[in-house]
Amino acid sequence: AASLGQVYRATTHDGLEVAVKVQRPGAVRALAVDYACFTLALKALELKWRFSSSKFDFDLGTVVDGVAADVLAELDYRAEARNNARFRASLAFLGFVATPDAVPAYSTERVLTTAWVRGRHLSALDSVDDGLRMTRMAVEACTASLVLTGYVHADPHEGNLMLGDDGRVVFLDFGLMSTVAPNIMEGFATGIQACLAEDYATLARVFV
Repeated sequence: AASLGQVYRATTHDGLEVAVKVQRPGAVRALAVDYACFTLALKALELKWRFSSSKFDFDLGTVVDGVAADVLAELDYRAEARNNARFRASLAFLGFVATPDAVPAYSTERVLTTAWVRGRHLSALDSVDDGLRMTRMAVEACTASLVLTGYVHADPHEGNLMLGDDGRVVFLDFGLMSTVAPNIMEGFATGIQACLAEDYATLARVFV
């Protein structure tokens, strides 16, 4: 289950086990209503703050627009399939990151079909060692995205991560992705090095 879609297990006519993600009816309408409500509410809040403080200089509408654009992009499952392939290619050099193969013949803008992943989520792992191994791989993959590739899975919660039967960490659900500018990647990398070296003066400069 997900907010915008429902996922089913199925088998194609030629015997391939697949996951079929079907967009919920009315998802676009629900997004439009939410967008209108948030816009009105935040505009009212923005006006209140502007009249109560001369220091307020934030445009909350821009925040709403950005979130709405990202969620709207999630509604096009063809884009999600492309995100899937791009993310897997970006981290191929690590050797332990996997994503489910899309099945274009059974996919549309509102239906996404991918190969069924054989593996387990963190809560279903039998041993602490498996959990630690999966966590280390996931952290390393996310860190590499932030400081090396600049292409980031923006929703890497437990439900979107699995330990595959082949020992690799599997990322799922590529509707919400993000990119990181080179200067920000450099800042992340420098900040991590500064933390490890307990060089807090450098860390402070990175934040600035």
